[in-house]
Amino acid sequence: MLNKTDIKDISANNTVSVTSYEKGGNHYVYAGGFGDVDIFSLNKEGKLKPIGTQELYLKKGPARGMIADKIEGSDFLFVANKYGNAIEVFKILTDGLLERVSITEDTDSTYLGTAITLQVVHMKTSSYLFAGGLEETPGLSCFQINGDGKLTHIQSIKDNDKIHTDGIIGMFTHKINGNTFLYTGGFHDNGVSSFKVYENGTFKNINNIDDNETDRYLTGAYPVTGVKLGRNHYIIVGHRHHKYYKRAGFIKNTDFVYHGDGVSIFKINKKGELLPHFVLKNDENTKLSGQTRIEILSVNKREAVLAVATRDDASIQLCKLNKKGILQPLSYCETGFSIYYGLKSHQIGDNHFLIAGSNSFDFKKLVTYKVSNETH
Repeated sequence: MLNKTDIKDISANNTVSVTSYEKGGNHYVYAGGFGDVDIFSLNKEGKLKPIGTQELYLKKGPARGMIADKIEGSDFLFVANKYGNAIEVFKILTDGLLERVSITEDTDSTYLGTAITLQVVHMKTSSYLFAGGLEETPGLSCFQINGDGKLTHIQSIKDNDKIHTDGIIGMFTHKINGNTFLYTGGFHDNGVSSFKVYENGTFKNINNIDDNETDRYLTGAYPVTGVKLGRNHYIIVGHRHHKYYKRAGFIKNTDFVYHGDGVSIFKINKKGELLPHFVLKNDENTKLSGQTRIEILSVNKREAVLAVATRDDASIQLCKLNKKGILQPLSYCETGFSIYYGLKSHQIGDNHFLIAGSNSFDFKKLVTYKVSNETH
């Protein structure tokens, strides 16, 4: 069950991305939307305390694909500035506030037009930031992250008819037998792709899975995450079908067929290839219409518990994935607000929390939920 623990106002007009980070025993939450990045502290009871804001480059935003990580002993927040067509890097200070250390603007060869998704990949001696975009210039780019937070371009590939990098809204990495693999979802080209990442940050395509009109639910591929259960590696992909979009001209391929909603499970083989494995279809007992974010809440060798946020059902569906790769619904929470990528799981001690925000300009709040084992 999800129990609401707090709700706080935000200064931005809405929330389209949320991330969290622990530093020096303190826990911080960063919420980005159309406006400044709102910064909160989070305590063990799930209470939020606003501590500041951070203005974005060109005052553009919204802050998308936010991810925080430690690089060579320093803590950084990476932000995809969607309409600034840039990647911003901020150093996370002792009090959780931010200090901008670099701005990487788009070029003719980096495909950061409407940059929206970021993924940090740690290799043996270096760390890299992968970036994907949406409408203008789709593709996939890799940058080396230097110790001062500045980015050095390594490689970019332009989207084509084979790979699914047109509208990367979700990415995830697995390490299998010493090899690192990156997985992307293509919102506009309706599928998922796998890439092998090498020690120097270069990468190559391994395999691609296309949508179909029968048993795959990848039209509008959206959130991408993954988990290792025992010896098995899985990729979990959600989608927000193109039928849910009303904006004229936004959907590039309008010749689509709607045959329902579902969350797709892919099993990964030793080569890093995606293999279709299982689908949890939406029905009258689940809340899976228009999935926009999937967060892993807890994982052990036998099972993982995950949360599926939806824009169209305005809910959070909790599910269990067992080590055989079968996904089962547990319970759902009707939030009363639509979620558009703005969901993040966070753990403090034994307590598991979800931090959620809405894309709606009418809401302008951030909500925390505590996950309990209670059932009704």
